[in-house]
Amino acid sequence: MRRTFALLSCWILSGNTVFAAEPDPLFQSSEMLEITLTAPIDEIDDTRDKDTEYEGTLSYLDANRTEIVLDASYSVRGNWRLDKRNCRYAQLWVNLRRSQVAGTIFENQNRLKLVVQCGRQNRYADYLYKEIQAYDIFSELSELNFDTRLLNVTYIDSEDPDSVRTQPAFFIEHQNRIAERFALTEVETNTVPRRELNSLQGTLVAMYMYLIGNVDFSMIQGPEGEECCHNAKQFQNAAGEYFPIPYDFDASGFVDTNYAPEPDPRFNLRSNRSRLYRGFCVDPAELDAAVQVFQTKRERITAIVTDAPNVAARATNRNTRYVEDFFEVLDDARDFERAFVRNCR
Repeated sequence: MRRTFALLSCWILSGNTVFAAEPDPLFQSSEMLEITLTAPIDEIDDTRDKDTEYEGTLSYLDANRTEIVLDASYSVRGNWRLDKRNCRYAQLWVNLRRSQVAGTIFENQNRLKLVVQCGRQNRYADYLYKEIQAYDIFSELSELNFDTRLLNVTYIDSEDPDSVRTQPAFFIEHQNRIAERFALTEVETNTVPRRELNSLQGTLVAMYMYLIGNVDFSMIQGPEGEECCHNAKQFQNAAGEYFPIPYDFDASGFVDTNYAPEPDPRFNLRSNRSRLYRGFCVDPAELDAAVQVFQTKRERITAIVTDAPNVAARATNRNTRYVEDFFEVLDDARDFERAFVRNCR
């Protein structure tokens, strides 16, 4: 949801001169967008078959308050959140027709991830708002990030028009658009060479994951039989460097969902709120460059967490302290050494 284009930290500090194109129309505003999805919603939530696409429509009001109706197809996605024991409502792919989106707010969009509120209770809305905050925080650290757009979605079941619910959600930019906007190549191999990671981007991702309390990721390897990586997408520039971009933060201590899996036992962490640095060892000057980015963005990161009208006050106060704890580690030489230097891989 980032709207600032002046500081291209991950590119300038690493010696690159490639600049991003302006975000697509859908992602040029942080205002909540009201949309209506019409499809066999109840069947989608019930069957959760990744191989099935369901036809429907997506509608919204444009700037002139004219209703725009687009054909859409829907399919379920995800792994952990796809399980009904974890989420009452399925996460979705939204597929639009290129021939219909020109001149609309969805111009350049063909396939979008929709992050859906997992359950009915208010705490699930809190989880969703905190997760979009997590995306916003990373967008302050690196121009290479997944853009997001906050939504208020009305779901209408096409088989039962009386079955209606309205809940917050958000769209995530598709990786194809990132590749196109930055003139990068998507990586489809299972693993990438660690030595060929862009050092600053890799360190920013790892320190960011420490900030939000997330160990459920890999920047160099994907699940068996799948493309790289785990909760991070890899992109490659013309010089052969790899740039990871993280996503899916519901297992983090910052979002702190009640359905998140327990941390991997090998990390010996008491809870998802416990922190562990899983970054790679880099030259001290490169580590300092990443710290500089965090310190430069300290006020903006804090503002994202504290200026949160949609998040319950108790959760906001708790996460404000959580972020303050991170910066206290950066400020203390001994704690910094213990957290980031001794624990690097």
